[in-house]
Formats: sequence, C-alpha cells, structure tokens
Amino acid sequence: MRVFLLTGKTESGIYRLSKKERRYLFSVLRLSINDVFTAKDKEGNYYKAFLFSDDSITLELTDSPEDTLLDSLSSYKEGLLPITMMVSVLKNRKNENEIRMLTEMGVRKIVLIETEFTEGHLNDHQLERLSLIMREAVQQSGAAFPELAGPMSFDEALELADGRLIILHQGTRTASTSLPKAISGAGSVTAMIGPEGGFSDNECQKAEDAGAVPVLLRTNILRSETAAIYTASAVQVLMQESLN
Repeated sequence: MRVFLLTGKTESGIYRLSKKERRYLFSVLRLSINDVFTAKDKEGNYYKAFLFSDDSITLELTDSPEDTLLDSLSSYKEGLLPITMMVSVLKNRKNENEIRMLTEMGVRKIVLIETEFTEGHLNDHQLERLSLIMREAVQQSGAAFPELAGPMSFDEALELADGRLIILHQGTRTASTSLPKAISGAGSVTAMIGPEGGFSDNECQKAEDAGAVPVLLRTNILRSETAAIYTASAVQVLMQESLN
C-alpha cells in the first residue's frame, strides 16, 4: 500500500506541508485540493489525510488505511521476495544514490560494511542523511521501509547473512558460478558487494568458508554502486521468474 509519510509535527489535527512535500503532492503525484489519501506518522499510526489547502492537510486517525487514492497510482501490489544487500561504505556521497535506488527497488535490508579495501567513512550526520534519503525513496516508490544496518566489519556482516549467500568478486575463484545458478531455488538472497577493486582474497575465502557462493558477473567492469543495483535488479527478476 502506498502512503504519504509524515515527517513533521501535527497541531490540532493539522499538518503543515514543507516546500518539498507540497511539490511532491501537487507536482509529482498531481493531487488536487480536497483529495483524500492515507498518511502515516513516525510511530506507525495511519490517518485519513484531507488536502485542505496548498500548504496543509487535516488528519483523521484510522484503523482502515487500505483502498486509498494513492493506491490508484502505478505501484506493484504483490510482495517482493526477500533480498538483503551488503554493500561497502564508499567515498564521498556514492552510497546515497545506491541506497536510494536499492530502497526504491524494495530490498528488505541494506547492510553497510567496512572491508580491507574500504576507503570511505560515514559519520553520524551522513548516516542520518541516508535515513532521510531512504524515507524519501519509500514515499516516492511505495516500497516497504528497508532495515538499514552498520557500518560494521566484514566478519560481523557475515554473521548476519541469511538465505542464499553470494559474494561478488573480480578475480578467478575455483568455486565461481553465474548469478542464475548461484541463486537457483533460493527463497531469499543475501548479496555482498565490495568497494572499488572488490574484496580481498582473504575476505572471499572467509565468505566461502561461511557458505557463500562466489559470483563473477558476466558484464562490463562496473563501479561498486552500479554493481549493487545491477545485482539487486537481476536477483529480483530471477527470483520472481522462478515462481512463474
């Protein structure tokens, strides 16, 4: 179900829209004054939202948030199969677009990992910004809010992996296979994506010892963030097709 996420405070049942929220409702969703839709606050409460004016909505608490105006917009209504993406912390702001797109695609969980070759670092402010980007992506796409974990070490990430575990690598590994073969028959997938230059041989071996299947993508050389989007997209399509 697609809902409007409330990020500010409500006073006497009236919620004042920010400039960005006004643009989203009127320009992106193309709603009009007097339209009614579903909203949700940070505590998980649902509301019937009435677009009262060009800068405010009124809210009525509801226990029946389904079948709302926003659900008529283009959105995949069936559930997506569980995918966890474990991605390396990257330099500058490269993680931002990566996490935005992974959220829009509906991955279940995103884990930020620090590897032997990781060069980037995330401070509290940057992590807060990533959470904001995820919230905006959820609102735009209608996806469920994924869990964001980390940053954590490679070893800690391995302990969290569940389902079919795959690790992308850039060298030659004897146990390597293609992505379709690696996830064949899997009910859920955890994919590990390294930094620029990939994982170290030591990390690849640790992952294999933990049951991971090494995968070498049969495509051009990709940037780390591009490889993450490519992999999540391919895994999602392959898992959905396996059900048909």
